Amino acid sequence: MMTDPSATAEQPHEVLPHVDRGMSIGIAAAISIVSLVVVAGSTFAVVKGTLGAGMTRVLAVVSLLALVAMVYGLIELALAVIATTSERRRKAREITERRKGDRARKPTPH
Repeated sequence: MMTDPSATAEQPHEVLPHVDRGMSIGIAAAISIVSLVVVAGSTFAVVKGTLGAGMTRVLAVVSLLALVAMVYGLIELALAVIATTSERRRKAREITERRKGDRARKPTPH
């Protein structure tokens, strides 16, 4: 009796290319928090108005640059959370696809 060898052999797992996930959640959060502190401190110093005109202008520029860095950090933080969530879902899908028998993943009805 001949059996199909491909039916009994383990199917090799597909190797996916490495995908750059971007910045980590911790680094993005750190950029956002540090930028927030710089924005708050320099804005407070500008509004207080006890410094000279030159220093006030420098602090205003620093405040604007820190605001841009804060927005960048928040965008990267959102992207990092999305990437982490998608990675967890991908790993969970790989595990369910490897299951056999009753525990195997059932096809979704259309």
